[in-house]
Amino acid sequence: MQKLKAGALQYTIFISVLILLLVSSFISLAYLQQKTRMSASFFQETIQHCTMGFEYLATHQTPYNQEIEISFNDEIESKVTLTKKHWGLFDIVHSKVQIKKEVFERIAMVGGHQSEKTALYLKENNKPLVLVGNTEIRGVSILPKQGARRGNIAGDSYYGSELIYGAIKQSTNQLPTLTTMPTIKNWIKGGFLNDELQPFDLYDGLQLKNSFNQPTLFFQSDGAIDLRFVELTGNITIQSNTKIMVASSSKLQDVILIAPEIEIENNTMGNFQAFASNQLLVGEGCNLEYPTVLCLIESTNNSFPLEEMSEEQSGATNNNQSTNNQIHIGSNTVVKGIVCYLSETTETNYKPQVVIDQNCIVAGEVYCDKNLELKGTVQGMVTTEAFIALQSGSVYINHIYNGSIIASELPLQYCGLQLQTTQTKVVKWLY
Repeated sequence: MQKLKAGALQYTIFISVLILLLVSSFISLAYLQQKTRMSASFFQETIQHCTMGFEYLATHQTPYNQEIEISFNDEIESKVTLTKKHWGLFDIVHSKVQIKKEVFERIAMVGGHQSEKTALYLKENNKPLVLVGNTEIRGVSILPKQGARRGNIAGDSYYGSELIYGAIKQSTNQLPTLTTMPTIKNWIKGGFLNDELQPFDLYDGLQLKNSFNQPTLFFQSDGAIDLRFVELTGNITIQSNTKIMVASSSKLQDVILIAPEIEIENNTMGNFQAFASNQLLVGEGCNLEYPTVLCLIESTNNSFPLEEMSEEQSGATNNNQSTNNQIHIGSNTVVKGIVCYLSETTETNYKPQVVIDQNCIVAGEVYCDKNLELKGTVQGMVTTEAFIALQSGSVYINHIYNGSIIASELPLQYCGLQLQTTQTKVVKWLY
């Protein structure tokens, strides 16, 4: 019998162990790769189902403040949980998807999307739309049966080559229905108050960020609130029973402000939703990013009705117009989002409830169920009951003087007010 040297035996054992390790590593690697592919597949599936959850909202009515479960694939163990709640003029939707052990969550602010955007909807009020000066309207316009015509104010006539640069349709005596109207009215009256709110201390120099996955932080005061040198971001609501003043030194992102009076200082930057019941004043040179909301809801005890006037009165009127029950946006200010005036009164008055000053740009939409004075530019859509032009102490009804509405300058993906004709889509992804 031939004897093997101990070194050769050790070498053979070493080679065998090495081969065993390599084979085991190969098997483990193959298993790991397969598991990784399956995990990636499940993860991609969860992301896809999460997106499908948001798309589901576009075609289905879902209840608020309730969890609903949906399954998009019966062949795998998948569960999509959707939760929707109000957040000012928008909604907050939380979509959570679980497939096997993979879990994916997304939070979004959603609003109304119109595939075909209308430049102007002017309520049927038995008066034509009168264009004066350098007024320009581009896009589909829905007007009273009298249509549009040229006008003259203090010797200044209309300079455009066409009255409306776009198709003209006929309006009705009702404005498009805002589906969130009851919610908005309830919101400004404190309907958002619940046990989930968490109070916090507000002071100069405060830097605070709150995720929309956490309870809402809430600050309330009976007196005036002056927001100076603060940085507030996210799921935060601030309410005053008298007035809120927003200084240019403040930085507000996605928060909600509620007060009878809200005043925004010159050169303020940020984005937020502001809800007032008496007046909302925006200074000059501000840059309010999307999705900003400036909303005033006129209550029945704050109305200032005037006696009936003729269609085109040129006599002396009150030159010192009150800013009560008014949204006023100063010159050289940019507002990207929504300007919304809602009234609970039925009285007719002849002062503007929304004033958009010269060189002011609203990139989004304006919804006014009273009178709008448009001296600046709306890059988007306007829906209003009537126009008012105040010039040299005179009131011109249903006149636009040097104002512009350009629907084509609004991005196609823009989402804003939720109307009966809109689909629910994502305004922005949240944190």
